[in-house]
Amino acid sequence: MNQATLNVDYGYYGYMEEKIEINEKDFPRIIDFIHDHNGMDLSAYRQNFLFRRLRLRMLATRTKNYQEYTGLLERKPDEFNKFLDALSINVTEFFRDPDVFDVVKKTVIPELIQRKEAGGNKVIRVWSAGCAYGQEAYSLAILLKEAVSERPDFLIRVWGTDVDGDALEKAEKAEYRARDLKELSKDIVERYFSRLNDESYRLKEEITDMVKFQRHNLINDPSLKFMDIIFCRNVLIYISHDQQHLLFHKFSEALHSRGYLVIGKVETIWEKDLFVPVEPKQKVYQKVK
Repeated sequence: MNQATLNVDYGYYGYMEEKIEINEKDFPRIIDFIHDHNGMDLSAYRQNFLFRRLRLRMLATRTKNYQEYTGLLERKPDEFNKFLDALSINVTEFFRDPDVFDVVKKTVIPELIQRKEAGGNKVIRVWSAGCAYGQEAYSLAILLKEAVSERPDFLIRVWGTDVDGDALEKAEKAEYRARDLKELSKDIVERYFSRLNDESYRLKEEITDMVKFQRHNLINDPSLKFMDIIFCRNVLIYISHDQQHLLFHKFSEALHSRGYLVIGKVETIWEKDLFVPVEPKQKVYQKVK
């Protein structure tokens, strides 16, 4: 980290301009303090990303240095959860990157259904890792619901996980603004959403019943198991290369044989022994074995 002292303008919050002072020795002390007192290992995250998120929490809590912020963590343990929530980047929308979902619809799901039918196991399990407010998880549920509409014997289960508890609460409510649905066809909206008022909609139970949300840290918590498809998009860019490597191994273990992994368009899988590309441009991969 190049700068030893970070100046922050507090004027935006309506009080006097002050300084947040974190030197190169203090920053790892805060990270170590969080690990020792809360058991959270933050070493996986890129340092610059952590520094920016820590700065936001110190700005919000009006703490100016290492001692003040760790003192706040001791007095108010809930601040740890708020810091954890700050690590989540909740940028999502329904069927974000339609070309990716098109590959899943036309290539991944038909192959998966055919294989499931041949093996007599008609349960499809999907994991949206880093699901934010739930749009991705619900998009996958809708996509699969459409795909098995003429196969009532199929069972679809979607898990949405995130470190942000507030985001998960909103996801469970399944209520979205009308403008959030602008990319959806009129037919999909009418079929799977109930209108609450002029400004908002709620997903119908036939979709929400397919999806389960839970708080989960990809790095520290045990991986989910027996998945057929994992979506983990635009999460890897915030963690170190070494931790990306470990996470790919976790995903490989979480997937059934020949399961699928979908990552963000700016992300890359180097573990050629674990995954092979199905559609490299859309970053859709399949487990090797």
